Order: sequence, then C-alpha cells, then structure tokens
Amino acid sequence: SWGNDGDDGPLQANLQADGTIPKETFDKAMVHTVEEAVDAAKRIGFPVMLKASEGGGGKGIRMNANEEELRANFPQVVNEVPGSPMFMMQLCTEARHLEVQIVGDEHGNAIAINGRDCSTQRRFQKIFEEGPPTIAKPDTFLEMQRAAQRLTQQIGYIGAGTVEYLYKAETDEFFFLELNPRLQVEHPVTEGLSLVNLPATQLQVAMGIPLNRIPDIRRFYGRADAEDGDGPIDFMTEEYKDIDTHVIAARITAENPDEGFKPTSGTIERVNFQSTSNVWGYFSVGANGGIHEFADSQFGHLFAKGPNREQARKALVLALKELEVRGDIRTTVDYLVQLLETQEFKDNTIDTSWLDGIIREKSVSTELDPHVTVAAAAIYRSYAQVQAGEAGMIESLGMGQLGMGALKSLNSFPIEIAYKDVKYNFQVQRTSPDVFTFTINGGSFEAKVRESPDGSLLCEFGGMTSKIVGFEEPLGLRVIIDGTTCLLPNIFDPSELRTDVTGKVVRYLQEDGAQVEAGTPFVEVEAMKMIMPLKASESGAIKHELSAGSIISTGDLLASLTLKDPSKVKKIETFDGAFDMVKEGSSSFVADPMAAYQNVIDGYERVADIAPLENLVQGIMSGVASADEAADAVAALLQRFCAVESVFAGKVMDDVNQQLVKDKKDALAEVLAVNMAHAQFTNRQNALLFLLRQFASLSIAKFGERPMTADLTAALENLSGLEGKEYGTLKIEATSLLREASIEPFESRKASLRSTLADAEPATLSRGTTISSGVDLLTSLFTDSDTNIAKKAIETFLRRVYRAHDILKMEVTDENGVYTANFDLTLGGVAEPGPVRKGVMVVAKDEAEAVKLFPSIVEGFESTASDAQAEFASPINVIHMAWGAASMVEDDDKAIATFEDMVGAQKPKLEKMGIRAVHIIAPQPEMDPRYFSLTSCEEYKEDPLRRDMRPTFYHLLELNRLVDNYDIKRMDSVARNTQVYLGVEKGATGRGPAPQSVFLRALSHSSDLTSPSGATRVLLTALDELDRAVLDERVTATTSSRIFLNMLSEVETSPSEALETFTSLLGQLQSRYATRLLRLKVDEIEVKIRVKGSDGTLTPLRLIASSMSGKWLKPDAYLEFPDPVTGVTNQFCPLGDAETDDAKCYLTPYPTSNKLQMKRAAVRRISSTYAYDFLGLFEVSLVQRWGAYLRDESALDSIPEDIFESKEILLTDDGTVELSNDRVVGTNDIGMVAWHCFMKTPEYPEGREMVVIANDVTVQSGSFGVKEDDFFEAASLYARERGLPRIYIACNSGARIGLVETLKPMFKVSWKDEANPAQGFEYLYLTEDDYKSLPEGSVEGEMVSGPGGEKRFALSDIIGTIHGIGVENLRGSGTIAGETSRAYDETFTLSYVTGRSVGIGAYLVRLGQRTIQMQVGPMILTGYSALNKLLGRDVYTSQDQLGGPQIMFPNGVTHELVQDDQEGVNAILDWVSFVPKTAKSYPVALKSAADPIDRPVDFMPTKAPYDPRHMLAGTRAPDGTWISGFFDRNTFKEYLAGWGKSVVVGRARLGGIPMGVIAVETRLVEQRIPADPGNEASREAILPQAGQVWYPDSAFKTAQAIKDFGRGENLPLMIFANWRGFSGGTRDMAGEILKFGAMIVDALVEYQHPVFVYIPPNGELRGGAWVVIDPTINEKVMEMYADKESRGGILEPPGICEVKFRAADQKTKMHQLDPMLLALDQELEMASDADDVSELKKQISDREASLMPLYLQVAHEFADLHDRSGRMKAKGVIRDVLEWKSSRATMYWRVKRRIAEDELRNKIMEADATLDHAAATAKVEAMVGAGNYADDQKFLEYLEMEGAGLDAQVGGLKMSAIKAAVAEMFDGLDETQKQEILSGL
Repeated sequence: SWGNDGDDGPLQANLQADGTIPKETFDKAMVHTVEEAVDAAKRIGFPVMLKASEGGGGKGIRMNANEEELRANFPQVVNEVPGSPMFMMQLCTEARHLEVQIVGDEHGNAIAINGRDCSTQRRFQKIFEEGPPTIAKPDTFLEMQRAAQRLTQQIGYIGAGTVEYLYKAETDEFFFLELNPRLQVEHPVTEGLSLVNLPATQLQVAMGIPLNRIPDIRRFYGRADAEDGDGPIDFMTEEYKDIDTHVIAARITAENPDEGFKPTSGTIERVNFQSTSNVWGYFSVGANGGIHEFADSQFGHLFAKGPNREQARKALVLALKELEVRGDIRTTVDYLVQLLETQEFKDNTIDTSWLDGIIREKSVSTELDPHVTVAAAAIYRSYAQVQAGEAGMIESLGMGQLGMGALKSLNSFPIEIAYKDVKYNFQVQRTSPDVFTFTINGGSFEAKVRESPDGSLLCEFGGMTSKIVGFEEPLGLRVIIDGTTCLLPNIFDPSELRTDVTGKVVRYLQEDGAQVEAGTPFVEVEAMKMIMPLKASESGAIKHELSAGSIISTGDLLASLTLKDPSKVKKIETFDGAFDMVKEGSSSFVADPMAAYQNVIDGYERVADIAPLENLVQGIMSGVASADEAADAVAALLQRFCAVESVFAGKVMDDVNQQLVKDKKDALAEVLAVNMAHAQFTNRQNALLFLLRQFASLSIAKFGERPMTADLTAALENLSGLEGKEYGTLKIEATSLLREASIEPFESRKASLRSTLADAEPATLSRGTTISSGVDLLTSLFTDSDTNIAKKAIETFLRRVYRAHDILKMEVTDENGVYTANFDLTLGGVAEPGPVRKGVMVVAKDEAEAVKLFPSIVEGFESTASDAQAEFASPINVIHMAWGAASMVEDDDKAIATFEDMVGAQKPKLEKMGIRAVHIIAPQPEMDPRYFSLTSCEEYKEDPLRRDMRPTFYHLLELNRLVDNYDIKRMDSVARNTQVYLGVEKGATGRGPAPQSVFLRALSHSSDLTSPSGATRVLLTALDELDRAVLDERVTATTSSRIFLNMLSEVETSPSEALETFTSLLGQLQSRYATRLLRLKVDEIEVKIRVKGSDGTLTPLRLIASSMSGKWLKPDAYLEFPDPVTGVTNQFCPLGDAETDDAKCYLTPYPTSNKLQMKRAAVRRISSTYAYDFLGLFEVSLVQRWGAYLRDESALDSIPEDIFESKEILLTDDGTVELSNDRVVGTNDIGMVAWHCFMKTPEYPEGREMVVIANDVTVQSGSFGVKEDDFFEAASLYARERGLPRIYIACNSGARIGLVETLKPMFKVSWKDEANPAQGFEYLYLTEDDYKSLPEGSVEGEMVSGPGGEKRFALSDIIGTIHGIGVENLRGSGTIAGETSRAYDETFTLSYVTGRSVGIGAYLVRLGQRTIQMQVGPMILTGYSALNKLLGRDVYTSQDQLGGPQIMFPNGVTHELVQDDQEGVNAILDWVSFVPKTAKSYPVALKSAADPIDRPVDFMPTKAPYDPRHMLAGTRAPDGTWISGFFDRNTFKEYLAGWGKSVVVGRARLGGIPMGVIAVETRLVEQRIPADPGNEASREAILPQAGQVWYPDSAFKTAQAIKDFGRGENLPLMIFANWRGFSGGTRDMAGEILKFGAMIVDALVEYQHPVFVYIPPNGELRGGAWVVIDPTINEKVMEMYADKESRGGILEPPGICEVKFRAADQKTKMHQLDPMLLALDQELEMASDADDVSELKKQISDREASLMPLYLQVAHEFADLHDRSGRMKAKGVIRDVLEWKSSRATMYWRVKRRIAEDELRNKIMEADATLDHAAATAKVEAMVGAGNYADDQKFLEYLEMEGAGLDAQVGGLKMSAIKAAVAEMFDGLDETQKQEILSGL
C-alpha cells in the first residue's frame, strides 16, 4: 500500500541532491500505526505482508490472513526490529522468489550477473538458494535482469546488491519486491555460476575502477583480453556468455526441525566437513565453540555445483549426509536431505509457501523406523554405560577405592528406552568386549560396536551397519543415526513427587487434598540429621502417600498430584510385541567357538539361545585335527580360568585388589578385567564343567581316544590346586580326570590280575590286600578262555565279597560255558551260631542268556534254598547273576525294568526259597561292572541305594542305620571300598534348611590299623574323601561329618586293650590332624572291629570317638550283640557295663542333630567354633607343643599325663563364682561361658593356670545382655584377683537389643483421622482392660478419653518386666569395658577374635590390647548393610571392609593373624608361653640344648639396609647354610607386623629366657592409608617411610609394645636402637609425632622390669631418638650398651660439619697440612708483583678445590670420631661396649642376673617396706659381697649356692622391720597402754 491517503497507485520518487528519496514521499510509502495498516489492508485486500525494511533472515516479517492476525502481528514486528520503517503490500501467492545479482559503479554502469532462485523458505527465511533460476523463461529472466540494471542506474547505486522479485510461473509475470543494497550470504551461488569474485569486484568498484576494466567481469563477458583489456562493454545490450553450471546452496542452522525449526543454543564439540571439487562450505564456529541464545541460528553454508540441477542436488545430498555436527545444539541437516529428496524439489515445482506447507502437514519427516531408532539408542546407552562404568571404576582404583560393587552392572543390566510414548525394556548382556546382546519380550539381537577415533560408534545390528552418535541432554537422549537426529525424551510423570534423598518424613506442609503451587515446599524430611524441605515440581491438589515418621529411600513416592493442567500427564505404554531387530537364525558376531568360549571364561555373558554351550564345545572339537590338539584347546581354556582364579583363591578380595593395583598401577584396566572375570565365577565354572564333562566322550567319538597331554595335565593340576570351597565342583571334576588318566590301562590290569589268579588260591587271595583294587576287575575274568582262571575269578570274588562271613564250602562248575558257584556260609563274629545260608552264582555268556536261564536257575536252586530256609522267618539265601559279554548300560530304567520283570516272575518261588536278594552283575567294556540288587524287603524291586554297590556293601557299611532318620544321596568317591553319602534329616523343623551330615563309610581288609602308620593311612584316606565331598556344592558350611570304618580282618587283643590303643592313636591323630578334622567338621569317628580272643572267639567291638556329648571326639567302646540270623546288631553295650545287670545297652539308628549339633551348626555358619569345643582345641594344641618339644629338646620319653583340665566357671544367684564340671554342655542359658584351665606346658611341666572367657554365639547370637555383662565381669575379676592370664574368645553381635514383646499385640493407635491414616497419629494406647492385665510399673502414661468416651491408657514410657532389653545393656557394657581396662593393667589379657565381634565386643578386644584375629573374624561397630542404608547406596560389600584383617592388622588393633581356630588356639598358647604363671611372677627360662648360649652371633648387621629379623632370628644363606641370629633359634615371633613397619616388635628367648624385643627397620617401607568406600572423593595414600626413622605410627607401636611387655608379661626388654631420629615434616608433625614420641618415654618410665638398649653394629642413635630411650628415663631398670662398631651423637657427621667444621675450617686445615699450599702461602707472602699475586692466588684456589673432596672426608672422619662407643663409655652414657659376636652370651648372663637381682631386691623390699630401691640394692650388694655383685656370673653362682642363707637374711630383715614398726607404733604410749595392747593379741 503506497500512502495512507487512499492513493494506492505508484509513487514517483524524485531524488534529492544527495541521492535520497524525499521524506514526504518515503513516509507515504510506510505504515506507522496498526490502524493505518488495518485501513490499508482493507482497501487492498487480505492476505497482506507486513515487513520491517531493516529486518531480514525471517525477522520482522509476518503474513496476515485477516485483521485479527494483523493486529496481533504488528507489535511483534515493531518489537523485533525497533525503529525500522514498516511497509505493507498484498500477498502474492504461489510465487517464486527470484533474485538478480547486480553491481553498479560510479561511472553509471550497471551489470546483472545472472541470479538466484530462493523460493525454498520457511517463515520467509531462505533454506536453499540455487542458480541459475531455471523456473523462469530465459527471455523473462533477461528482462528481469535488465529491469534490475535500470533500477541500479536510476538510483545511482554503487556496489554489489540484489534486486528481488516475486515470479508467478503460471502467468510468467514478475513483480519487484526490494533491492538489497549489500552482498548476501548466498552470493557464492552467483560466484559458482559466473566465476566472478564478488567481494573483489566490490572493492574494485569502491576504488573507482569501471566495471568494464575488471578482469572477472571481462572474462564473464567472454573477453579474451580479460587481464589487461579496457575496451568498453555495453552491459544493457550485450549478453554475458552462457552459464554451463548449476549451483545449489543449503544453509546450516541451529534449529530443531522436530519442533517447528525452533532455534537451539549451546556448545559445539565438533564440526566434521571436508570440501571437495564440487562441494564447498564454510562455518562460523568450530570445535569447542558454541552458539549463544542471542546469535543468528545460521552457522554454516554449503554450496554444491554440477553440470545441471540434478547433479548439483545429488552432490549436495551426499555432502549433507557426510556432514557431522556434534554438540548441545540441534541442526536441520538431516531434514534438508529429506527436502532435497522430495519429488517436488526434484521437479522444481515449488513456491515460497511450499516448505511452510510441508512443515504444517508434516509430510516430510527425518524420522527413521522407530525400532531402528530405539535399537540405536539402546546400543548407545549400553555402550556409554559400560564405558562410563569402566572409566569410573578405573578412576576409583587409581584412588585406592577397591570396591567392586559396580562390576555387576558392566556385563548385564537393564536399559529402558522411551520413544513415541512407548517404553522398551531391554536386558543387555555383553558377550565380548565389543558385542552386546539385547533381549526384549523373549527375543534377542546382537550388536557389534566399535568406537571411532572421533568418538562415534560404528555399529552392526539387525543386518545393517550404522554410525551412531549420542548426547544425553536434560530433556532426554539425542541420537544421530547415519546423520539423522532423533530425540528420545526422558520419562517424567509430573503428577508424582518423589524424594531424591534417603531419610525420614518429618511432616507434610499442606493438608491432604490441599492445593500446592509449583516451586513451593510440600514436605520436610530428615536426612543425615538435617531437616530439609522438598519442593513441588507442578501445581495441583496433593495426596499424601506416606505418613510422618516414615522411613524413605531415594526415589520413593512421597505424594501424588492431581494436576491443574491435566494435559501435562502423558501415559507411557510398555512395548510387548516382537521387536523388528530380532531375526530368526541370525548368526553370532563371535563366530569362532574357541573365541566365544574364551569370552565366557573372561567373564562376559553368554546368551543361551545365541551361543548354546553344546554348540560351542562341538564347534571347538570340529575345529581340531587331533585328540592332542583338542586336549590342548581344553587346557588353554582351563589355564585361562586359573590365571584369574589363582589370583583370588584363598585370599581376601580387598587384599588381592590392593596388590593388583600396586602391581598394575599403569594398567588398571587389567585389574578391572580380572575382577570382571572373577565376578562371573558361576557362569565360568558352569562353562568349564560342561566342557570337561563333554570333552572325553566327544574326543572318543571323533578320535577314538581320551587324550591327556602335558598341557592338559598341568591345567587340571592347577585347577585342582585352587584353594576354596567355591572351586569344589571343578576340583572334583579335575581330580577325577587326573585319576582316570593315571590308572593303568584296563587290559594291562586285567592281564596282571589273571597272572595273580594263576599262582594263588582263592581262599588266600581273597583275604589279602593285593586284591583290593581288583575286586571289580575279577568280573572281567568270569568267562575267561581258561576255565581254571574263570573258576578262580568267580570263587575269589565271592570269598572277597563275603569276607565278613564264614564260607563253609564252595563249588564252581562249568556246563556248556555257563559257570555255576554254589556256596554255604554263616555270619561271622556272632556269639551264637547262626543258620547256614545258601548261595548260588550263575555266570552266563551274555545278558540275554542270563535272562533266559533265570527261571531254570531258580528251579535248580529251589530245593537247596528251601531246606535251608525252613527254620527261619527272615530270608537268608542269595542268588547272583552275571554274564561275560560286556556292554554299556545306556538306559538304567530300561535295564532295571528288564531285571525286575525277570525276577518278579519268580517272586512266589523266591519268597518260598527265602531269597534275601538277587544280585545282578552287568559287565561293561574296559570299565567297572554295574551292580543291581533286587531285595525281598523291596518286594524284589531294584533298590537305588544299593545300585553300583558290591552285594554285601549295604550290610557291611550299615546303611540301614542311616536311612531311618536321613534321606541319603550317594556322592562320588575315589576308593572302591569307600562310599560317601550326604544325609539330610527327615522331618526337620525350624528355620532354614534341614540339617545335613556327610557320612563316610569304608571297609578295610588291612591288618595294621592298630599301628600308628596304619591308623594314619586310613584316617588320611578318609579325610581325603571328605575333602572331595565337602567341595560338593550341595554340602553347606554347617554340615557335620561322620566317619565309619568296618575293619574286616581280626585283631588279636582284648576289648579293653583295643580301647586303650584306640584312645592313644586318636590322641596322636588329633594332635597331628586337628586342623583338618575341624575344617571338615568331623564330629564322629566310628571303627567296627572283630576282636579275636586267646580262645579264638570273635567279639564285635565298636570304637567311637564322638563330639555328641560335648567334649570334642571323646573316645568310648561298645560291645556289639548282632542277630545271628539277620546279622543286624540288636544292641550296643558300653565296655565294662556289658556283663552287669544294669548295663545301659541300646541300638538306635544314627540320631538326628541334637541340641549340641544344632549349636555347632549355628556357629559354623559364621565360620567359627562352638565355645565348648575350644577346650578340645587347647588340649590338641598342647599335645602338638609337647610333641615338638620332646622331638627337638627334651630328654623326657612321653607327654605328661593330664596335660589339660578345665572347670567351668559358674555364677551363683548371689553373684559368687564357683567352679564345676557338673553342667551338661550346651545347657547354659546366657551367651557367655568361662573356664578355669590347668595345663602342663613345656615351660611349666608342673602345670600353670589361666582363665578362658568366651561368648556363646548360639545364645541370642552371642549378644551382651545384663546377665552376660555380670558374668563377664565376675569371670574377669576372678582372673584379675588371682593374677592369672585372662583369655577372651570373642564371637558376638554386640549389645543386645529388644522390645517388650508382650505389648506388640496389645497396643493400639490413635489416628488423627481414622479414615485417612496418612494424616498421622496422636499417640499409642492400651485399652483399659489390657492396661490392668499388665504387671504394675511395666508401662507409664495417663488415662485419656477416646471417641465415645472410651477409656484409653496413652503410653508415655514402656518399661517392661524383663531386665536386659535396652539401655541397661549399655550400662553393663560400660561396666565390662572398665573391668577389661583394669584387667590389662593388672594381669595378662589376650583376646582372640573369631567369627565376628561387634560393638562392645570390639571395644573389649581393643581394651584388652593384645589381639589375635582369625581371617574370618571382623571387628566392627556397625554392620555394613546398616551403613549402606544410611548412605543410601551399596558402598560396602562385606564386614571385612570395616573391620576385617585388611583393616585391623595394618592399624595395629590386631597383633597377629591366623587362618582358623586351631591356629588361633596355637597362637594363644604361643603367646602364653612367654608369660609368667601370674602377674606377680617372673617368666621361666626354657633352655634349648640345640642352641647353646655361648655360640657366636653369625649374622652381621651392615651399613647397607638389611632385614632386622635376620639379626634377631637368623636366616639361611643362599647356599642353604644357617646364619644364626641374636636370639635362640626358632623362638623369635613378630607381632604387630602390619602396623608401623619402620619398627619391628616381637617376643623371643635368650638362653631360654623370654624377652620383649624392639628393633629398627633399616629399609624403606610404606604406610598405606586406604580410601574410604563411603567417600567417593577419598584417595588411597601410600606414604614412604625411610629406615632408621620413627614415624607417628611406629612411635605409637613402640610405646604400645613396651606397655604390653610390661603389663602382665613381666618381660625383660631388649631394644636394638638404630634410629637417626624422628620424622619432623609437616605431615608427621600434624600426625602427632610429638605425642607418640613422648608416649615412648611414658611407657619406659612406668616399666618395672629390666630394659636393655643396645646400639647394634653399624647402627646409630642420634638426636631425639637417643633422648626418648636414654637410661636416665628410668635408671632403676634401664641400661644402655653400644657395639664397638656403632655410633651415637646429636647429628650425623655431614650434618655437624655443616655447622662446626665448614668449608672455611677445612681450608684452614689444608693450609696447615698440605706442603704445596704451605709453599704457595709462603710465596704469596713474599710476592710483590700484582700479576704474581694473582697467579699465586689462582694456584692456591685450584689446589683447595682439588683437595676439598678429600678434606671433606677428613672432616667427616673427625666428626665421626666424636660419635664412637669409646667416647660414649668415657662420658658414662652407656654401661659397656660390646662385641657383636659374643654379645649373645654377655647379654644372657646380664639378663639372667638382672632378673635374679630384681627378685631378691623385691623380696627385701617386701620384707622391709621402709627401704627404697637404692637402699634395697645396697642390701643386695652387702648380702652377696662387692666382688660377686660386680660380676654377673659370680652373682648368679652365689645366689644358687647361698640361696637358703639369703632367704634367712631376708627373713631376719623382715623380723627387724616388724620390730621397728611395732616399736614406732608403741613409741609414746605409757606402760598401761602397751600392756593393754599386748594382752589383746
């Protein structure tokens, strides 16, 4: 509209002098207000375009279809381009936007350089630009160019510009739109067409150069002289040369085409584009750049050219597909590709509204197939999760965070993808390093992923290969698939208000149902003791989902909202159909079966339907060419498994990872890989088991052999050697394969047996041991070609099988190749004769013949058997069937059905004949035969329990005694005479699985079982079988073991002698194999023997060692009285009672678990030992100690009798302690027990005492209640008052907690709103009746009125009637804590931690100071699961991370680590062996004849770092010879080895005298401060500590050790002082080094026993280190010695020379001593010439420099001479100088003398309390004489010779002291008073 006066015709613009349009005319062309615009629009007609002339790029322009839109759009345009002129015109529809590129110069020339088609626009912003504009007819477009030129000339425009038109293709009309007086961003389109450099032309025009002289213009017009020509060109008439190129440009913008091209902003990580010969582009941002929210959205432009439009289009499509832009922004790139591929664009039938229509109708989409998009998103997220998880764990490992909890999410995890309101739930499994398997709705597909250097993922899945890039954004996942971008939004339900913290709801801030506004708090929660508000994310009506006080975890739903705007709720459906990527029959990416199996062994997942194990194993076998190659392939997989598991086997996980991180600090990914494999142990184990079980049969099927190569043997041995029950099943399989491979070939064994039979008589051979391994092999000779051999084989077999019977006669016959053996037998070992039994064995040629013959066999045997059976009710006869032709029994059920049919048909006859059993022997080729037994008791059905068992085994192994109370299952065993059964109790009740027992049943034909060697052999064989059995995964940690041995050979002895022998042998075996017996939980050993008397009678005797009565493996003997007919024992009678009238005889099947066994099982569940069983362990340990002592040292012949006795400490009702052995084991009702123990040790053969206190974890989990606290205090006080060593065995669960259980069903809740409990409650209450029913004082509160006047007792306090459920237990804990602290001060205390020790239990251990910890025995304050709940995540995975050995040993709480309870008891007695009988006595010497006191000390400490333990204990030289140390050999034992490693402490013996030892580590050590798993930011710290320096931890350790030595141990202390000082850096000063250094002084001041400080050879003691151990600290007990080669001083020589003998002093010394310098000094003094002086000074300087290194050594030597032992002694700071070689003897006599002197002095001071230490010492000297006093050996000799006299003198002193005291008391009394006192005495 031109003008607002109604004149809409063209306006004539008469330019002003300055070339501008007059303002009046310009204003007429504009609209100024919305009203003007509306009036004009009404005149010209809608639709109209409103445009701000200064706008552009789609800004400041609006299309208006009606008045309403115009009124709305007008202010928007004004605001978008403030101050710009506004124009309005009628909209030209279905038009094209064509442009002409013009350039005008100051000479009046104007040129049109072709033009551009910019019709592809959205919201009037150009998307594509192309040229030439082929839509316009050439003549029309030429006219458009001429019009543009004329306009340019008319307005005098100078420079480059664009004249824009609207062109209607239908009418071939064009309309002027505007002139853009500038270069446009699309100008390269024109440059590509014309090859005219427009910016260069613009500059040349500005320089005044005419257009016709510009080379590019002349070239464009085809001028040959383009470079230097200046001829005129008529631009208005002359045409430029033809255009032979087409160019299409695409703008690259940061817009989101999915949301209407909404602009986006953010960082750009990468722009990847490579220009080519036909595509060029530029970008305004680069890598690590960005687009802010105020920038133009366009940041790039691509220009593609081709010979025609189609070729240019294709080139642009390809370029756009290859363009990659990554970052926070979205781009239109993929959308542009789709536009270029539309048919309309290809046909060039578009207009300016075309793209807006497409956007409106969404007819062009960049979306991929939804399932492709979802799959790509799942792949990206899975890969990203694994990479992030691995990176996070590697970072954590680098920080010392050793937790592996996140491993479980690296190989198998769920991934949830939401797309288009559908949720896809995938289960992802990583099956190799680069292959993922995605399972959804039962279907699976694989994806192979490889990360490119640029970070993109190259993925193969679903039969396609794609490049995937992903970005996790606040709104969801943006994934780019082959250039196409898809956004998968996060699932968010605004109607749910969830917590992001863990804690407790304090209160809701609105009433239920009230309105809550977005952003306002709706609830207060308590987390980590802080109150914090949580805010609502949307507005709506709130519904409380919980009540105040509820415990919450992260993610819990707190409240729901009924939204004000329901449209915000989006329902997400879960996908439940078939996923398109899942394709039947698709092959795995890991095609190589060996590689696939290796992936499984490496810990990757295996998807069964993609890679079945069976297919993989068959694939491996099909890929090998020989049996050996197959074996080596299996070996490689086994070794791959062992390479990982050998790292973890038998070790603590944190310890393993700590070492791995240390070893592979630069390759932590390897640490992760090893842990990942170990974490998948079950899958890997199952894969190996399947492989091992299939390998043999597949190898035989393919190669005809079962190979065993050296590699496979080594791999199986490695596998069987892995330590730990978790490897049990694998170890069983491995050892079975090894055993089978070691067996001699079948034919060779058969030939050997055949030879043996030929030379022996069956009766003799059957009773010997040579046939033991060949009994089953005899069956292979039943139909031997040699009839004699066949008959012997049959007879020998029967005689061996019926070894326990007396065979009266046997006849073997042969008829037509069928052998028949008829035999008569009676039961052996019965008091009265039994019936004569009849037996027959028939051996047919094959099975078919045997089945056919069976009726005739029965018929032939009928008469004989019936006659024998006539007198007896129970069947007594037996039939055996066998055949010669060997064949595999492929189907047990089918074979058994055949046998049952065969025998069942004869059932009436068999019953009449009294056939007890029909035994069938089915031979197999080159294998043991199969045995099947059909018994009369089973109605002649096959008995599965007897299957594959020799005919008499069931009877001999007494299996009938097991089946009554146990469901038994046979387990694999190695020995054929041994069978192992797992018994599960029948009808068990209670919590948890039914109790189990492992029953080992064995036969022995050996006659040497009564000898130590024979007994040992049999026991070890049994234990080996149990070792295999407990590896079975069915066997639980609580399963007990019972051993039964039936000894078939007779023993010539009496029953009482047999028991005595059994008891002796048992004691020896217990002492040697206690650890194994305990580990295998052997609770019973039962031996059945037949005792042969002098008259030849046989007496069955049962020897039993049982723990069932309480004492561990207590031996007993029972006489047996078997039924003469059945052979089953009628009763057992205890030996000694059998002949009496009141004999307590019995026979019961094996009893089920009694209360004691249940208790043992409960303790075993936590890897500990029942408290009462520790007494047995002490006795076993004492036997072991005596055995070693007698073997090595003593002249005694045997162990003393009664080496261990104990009496239980009981607490009476009045609180007094009494000792008793009357209480039955296991009947205690509190969780604490104690004993007063008496034991004879090598140190105290006459006996010593100690008190053992133990938690009984079977009573209320070993928790501490009031009764337990009272008992502990009393028992500890009992030990303390007597000065006895107090041993505490800690296995508990901390202070007891409880509630008043009787109130639980009674109390009720008063809700604020009964209809809505979410509102909370007011109080808890009892009804009036319930309140009155309770004992008075059990609750507190007040009566209130409830609804309807109901009387309620509102509770304020619950007291209860049971004492011991709350704070009273804490008070008791405080009591025993104080008692333990006092006990440490007053007697010897030692704690042993087993199972666990919690809370107060852990404190008691620490308060007792000295601690031995079992490997499975954490000391904790709070359980790890409780801490995880507090932290809100799974941080800790075990109690060991909090208080296991890896924590408590390095921090010095634990002094010693042990592997099991027997080792723990050994360690207790080791420690006690250094301790005196009582706290008031001195340790005794245990002399070692093998290590004389006067031997030299061979190990020589060096100046170089060395192991100080070698100095103390000795060591072996490289050639194996022994290098002796200072102390007696094999007596030094180190304690606190894990803590303060720069100091070594322990206990040792010197000439048998127990001593405390402190030595100095001279080597560099490390202190490790672990990272805290609870703080992800914490790092492990490895602090290096130099040798010969005290650090805070080692100073504390030194002080702690001194205190331990002095309290209760009363040990003389030897300190080998070799310290250079204390570490005084900032870290250690902050670490309290001063405090701990001072503690050393405090400990020495308090020490009351001899202390000897010895500076060893090449050692040094300097500065503060000397100060804290100087003898003047405690001169009564301390002495210092220095070796001849030691040093002592304030500073080391280099240090003191820096202060006191500096370089100037050294130069002075040179000038005193060096002849050359003396001469030069003299010359210098005489010189007068300046040049001579200068030269002499230079010579002097040079000489000084050359001598300086030598004189520095001289200075150091000079300083060193001040530090030597001679000066130390001269100054009186040491007592003497020692020679290292002879120091052992010197110190021995000194230590012994000091102990003797202390004893004598103490006696004197006790006799006369007025004497102080000095006075008593003077008395000692006076008593022994000065000469003897001065010499240690003479002093000791005098004491030994004159002991009685000295005692008399002490007695005299005591009498004198008493007299003096009495006299002093009587002083001042008159005679009457004195007489009164005396008369009262």
